[in-house]
Amino acid sequence: MKPLAATLSLFAILLVSGCSRPPAPAEPLSPAEPTPEASPAAVNAPDFTGTWVTADDQGQAFDLVVFPGGQAVSTWVKGPEGARGERGFWRTEGDRLIIAFQDGWTDLIIPQGGGFMHRGFEPGADLAGRWKNEAPVRRIEGDAFTGIWQLNKEPDGTYLYVTLQSAGRAFSTVGGGTEGRWELTKEGALCTWPDGWNDLILPAQDGYQKRSWVGPAEQNVTPPDISIATRVGSERFSINP
Repeated sequence: MKPLAATLSLFAILLVSGCSRPPAPAEPLSPAEPTPEASPAAVNAPDFTGTWVTADDQGQAFDLVVFPGGQAVSTWVKGPEGARGERGFWRTEGDRLIIAFQDGWTDLIIPQGGGFMHRGFEPGADLAGRWKNEAPVRRIEGDAFTGIWQLNKEPDGTYLYVTLQSAGRAFSTVGGGTEGRWELTKEGALCTWPDGWNDLILPAQDGYQKRSWVGPAEQNVTPPDISIATRVGSERFSINP
């Protein structure tokens, strides 16, 4: 038998080791603050200002010109306004652009597949529903002339309008509607019309001006008609819904 003292000593060791307190559990970590989901309004929308070219449901090209300050125009001339084009106001919603035009149509530009898509909605249509027409849309860089131009004032108090499409087609309100062509020259936008007249829209000291003459461009020595030219949308306008 082992000595009593040794036995008591061994029993004390076992007692202490067996009754020792287990390590305190680690304090629970504070739950991380939930990351709020980005709302549509918080999504950074692309900068949509500038000129966008797309096509209508018949495959014919037209443009959307988006100005800073919330105004926009369309060079689609098949509506009742003809060469006066379309006027509207735009806003962004999430990552898409919404343009409400005066005739009740609503146009959207949305990101899709690394590019952008244009969708047109008829008056009264639900933007969450089916669109009337859809086509790819792309931005034109460095464009200063595509759009609608208000030119000289007519004797009856109305104005002459010219719409310039980025594809090179030009439309005038003269004679109830005239189609011509335009091209970018070193001076500005040169429009040629079937009746032999030429219109040159070019930068001037206080904005733009229009010079008109009959005959070849090289005969533009003393233009018979000079007037102020205003790109519709560059200044505030009002429309009736």
